[in-house]
Amino acid sequence: MTDALPLLASVAPPVPVGGLFDYVVPDALAETVVPGVRALVPFGGRTLTAMVVRVERKAPPDGVTLKPLRKLVDDKPLAGADILSLGQWMAHRLGCSVGEALDATLPRAARDGRGGRTVEEAHLVGEPRAMRSVVEELVTKREKQARALRILADRGGVLPVRELMNLAHVSRSPIDSLAKAGHVTLQRVVARNDPLGGGHVPRRPPLALTERQQQVFDRVVEALELPPEGRPAPTDAPDPAHADDASGAAPLRVPKPILLHGVTGSGKTEIYLQVLDRVVKAGRQGIVLVPEISLTPQTVRRFRERFDRVAVLHSHLTDAERHDQWKAIRRGEADVVVGARSAVFAPVPKLGLVVLDEEHETSFKQNNVPRYHAREVAVERARTTGALVLMGTATPSLEAWHRANEGEYERLTMEERVAGGRTPEVQIVDLKVEERRKRFTYLSDALRAAMEDVLARHGQIILFLNRRGWAPVLLCRTCRTALKCPDCDVSMTLHQRAHRVLCHYCGHEEPPPTMCRGCGNRLAPLGFGTEKVEQEVKQAFPSAHVARMDSDTMSGRGAHEKVLDAFGEGKVDVLVGTQMIAKGLDFPNALLVGVLCADSALFLPDYRAAERTFQLLTQVTGRTGRGPKGGRVVVQAYDPRHIAIRTGVAQGYASFARWELEEREALGYPPFGRLLRIVVQGPDEMGATKRAVELGRVLRRAAGLRDPAELAAMAAAAAREGSEAQAGPGAETVAEDARPARSADGVGGAGDVDPTRVADASAPAPGALFPGVEPDAPSSRAKASTPRTAPKKPAPRDPLADIVVPPVPLDVMVLGPAPAPIPRINKQHRVHLIAKCADDAGIEALLTALEGRTQPVRHVRVLVDVDPLSML
Repeated sequence: MTDALPLLASVAPPVPVGGLFDYVVPDALAETVVPGVRALVPFGGRTLTAMVVRVERKAPPDGVTLKPLRKLVDDKPLAGADILSLGQWMAHRLGCSVGEALDATLPRAARDGRGGRTVEEAHLVGEPRAMRSVVEELVTKREKQARALRILADRGGVLPVRELMNLAHVSRSPIDSLAKAGHVTLQRVVARNDPLGGGHVPRRPPLALTERQQQVFDRVVEALELPPEGRPAPTDAPDPAHADDASGAAPLRVPKPILLHGVTGSGKTEIYLQVLDRVVKAGRQGIVLVPEISLTPQTVRRFRERFDRVAVLHSHLTDAERHDQWKAIRRGEADVVVGARSAVFAPVPKLGLVVLDEEHETSFKQNNVPRYHAREVAVERARTTGALVLMGTATPSLEAWHRANEGEYERLTMEERVAGGRTPEVQIVDLKVEERRKRFTYLSDALRAAMEDVLARHGQIILFLNRRGWAPVLLCRTCRTALKCPDCDVSMTLHQRAHRVLCHYCGHEEPPPTMCRGCGNRLAPLGFGTEKVEQEVKQAFPSAHVARMDSDTMSGRGAHEKVLDAFGEGKVDVLVGTQMIAKGLDFPNALLVGVLCADSALFLPDYRAAERTFQLLTQVTGRTGRGPKGGRVVVQAYDPRHIAIRTGVAQGYASFARWELEEREALGYPPFGRLLRIVVQGPDEMGATKRAVELGRVLRRAAGLRDPAELAAMAAAAAREGSEAQAGPGAETVAEDARPARSADGVGGAGDVDPTRVADASAPAPGALFPGVEPDAPSSRAKASTPRTAPKKPAPRDPLADIVVPPVPLDVMVLGPAPAPIPRINKQHRVHLIAKCADDAGIEALLTALEGRTQPVRHVRVLVDVDPLSML
């Protein structure tokens, strides 16, 4: 009976359409179609490359004729069972399609089907030693050929032809002559790209652990349940990547994720290294995720000092390099994979450990589809493979901290520094007082004095300012108008060295104007950026070697390594930089850290602003005091009494977390709920607004809430009926210019209307929230103007009729729509909505209602972000 059923493949095309699509597998492909390969399929009049997720014999739906697969794209699966399961989980949780999720797990070169760049290689015929006599014969008459042949023999007998020509300083002709004579053969091969340079890295033995480090190490190894040290894992052990198949195997034991809360300099990296060593000896592999590309060189170097087989994956690699590293990982040739957030998808055959260094970092969140967070993906992947997730940070995200308090994560703490490190001395400078000086600069008197002292002791200095460029604003002193980007509602930043003003959002640039476009008076730079700080330090300390590390100076290949190597070797005295120098770096001779403006991001319209300020301040102050000489920190701020600054400089995480969690719980923000943010953007403000209003109706209906327009119409009708029945004094009416009350969230109180008080004057009148937008319900004036004799038109079909309305309203609050905090970027007007959901059920209901309603329409795009980290 089963054999009579057709063989169907469920595939996931990389398009924003939810679900899997079934196709008939032709007999010619029946033996080669397996989950994880890609196939060409007809889809909506096009031919797409789709990932095969399942293959099974089953009956097609009644009355449906399925189309066949056309042909396979891959000979071998590109995704294992764990990645296929992960893609489906991401689609369900993030509101994207399975195909979009799986597409993100592959490097671009693998998605495009490119086999890599080919090069021509010269291969020596015979043993290198046997070529000596040939070289001696050629050297008198064919000196160029002899030189090329000798170099080829000295380099192991294989070299790319172009590299051989450069080393021997010869043209192509001598190489061809050697090939004709039979001394070498020429072959075209796929280039091997080694982003690690291929050089030998001297091995370093493990460091002796402190008593607390040893306790943490023992607990992590115990959680992993590895075989005893020295005893390898059984060779016939099942591959955990395929633990979820239909083999009937017992379910995997999944260790609880561990949050390693250790102060800066407490030795968390050494824990990672020694735990990974045990994982590798047990026959499994590990993935190490770091938040910044700038951290990758230093991190990779540390791991190469301990492990022979290390791979690296991050966005600064070329496509060919990423593809080569990815293929080597898939072949099982890497024991440790180091990379940024996308490395969480590395196709390691037997995953044993995932390390998230600096777990709190926002760069672990992907900003485009699929908008995943590497922490959540790592935890889910570990669940399907039996791996352990080890998250280390000095400043845990409040989500991770709360989960540890609730028992979802296990928390281990390390409260003391190692290797003679001491908590640095901290001095706070009030910038309001400093501004009273005649020649105010961001190098306060206290900071200058500290810098002079450190330089005299031959120490090094790190100056942190999370603002690049020369000045963030060009301001007209007369009309107080700032120079803004013509395409965005943001100020242009002056970059003095390039003699340009630049928009840091859309990239628009132009020569800096000298006159105000409004009143014609002179423009003056306002504020400081890293470029100006660098110049000021050079003027104040002319004998010091100064380097700057921000995205303006770190654009070239290898730029991060060069600056960090120079600083580590003592060739740089003062390092000025943005947040890329604020974490993960370990330089014992850095005796002073200066935070030039600690509250520069404290008052952004984002509920995470205080948390980010605390984290950044704690991390950057932790860059000093790591050696026997100790360290010092000078923190400059306009609001030095703010709790985020006071607890940040004191490394008082528990105090800050307690205060901030109380605020979050009162407002229903994560970790006490989940958020769904929708940003609607388009070239026309009215078009974006209208689409946002429609999506607001979708969200409210799916949550079982009354729509504000409906409430407004009901309120107007109730007020009108009341005035007609009793036209006396005190009759309650709804003001025509009523506006929705603002909420503490800064989005708008439209979602807070109480449906039981339909005549409440706080309900917005039609068109009040966004003037010019047609209300969802007709106004009373429109009804009155309709002729009584007009024939009745059939009621239009409700476009929301297919949304399942819950019998009881979900615990959801929908805020907005309202203009986004940055209302225009790159000529695109932006309107957003925010849904606060008390639990997963609310998020799932809203995502289900949004299916099929977020495709671009008339150049208006809809961006859906589940659990957003940025509200700007």
